[in-house]
Amino acid sequence: MIVSALTLLFAAQGPVPALCSAAVIAADAGGRKTNIYRTPTIAAGKVGKLGRGTPVYVCGSRGNWLWVHFSQGRHICRGTRQGLEVRHASTCAKGWVERRRVAVIAR
Repeated sequence: MIVSALTLLFAAQGPVPALCSAAVIAADAGGRKTNIYRTPTIAAGKVGKLGRGTPVYVCGSRGNWLWVHFSQGRHICRGTRQGLEVRHASTCAKGWVERRRVAVIAR
């Protein structure tokens, strides 16, 4: 039961690469922090807010949304400028962000 639920969760987020791309949160026109959402829609609940230049790791996408992993609070995300190995992603905070708010620095 748990395995099938996890399979559905990962399938809904798209294929998970072996190495997530390193990126940063891009500048907002108003200088505000960027919202990170629970699902890929602005109607979803927010899981956090990240400031300009905050490192994130892009691990998937859906339309104009990116599935990102990042460090926040008790969640430590131990990636490098080359990316984040998926096997280390379980310690990261996770959420969806609009593609236009992210600048990828490594693929």
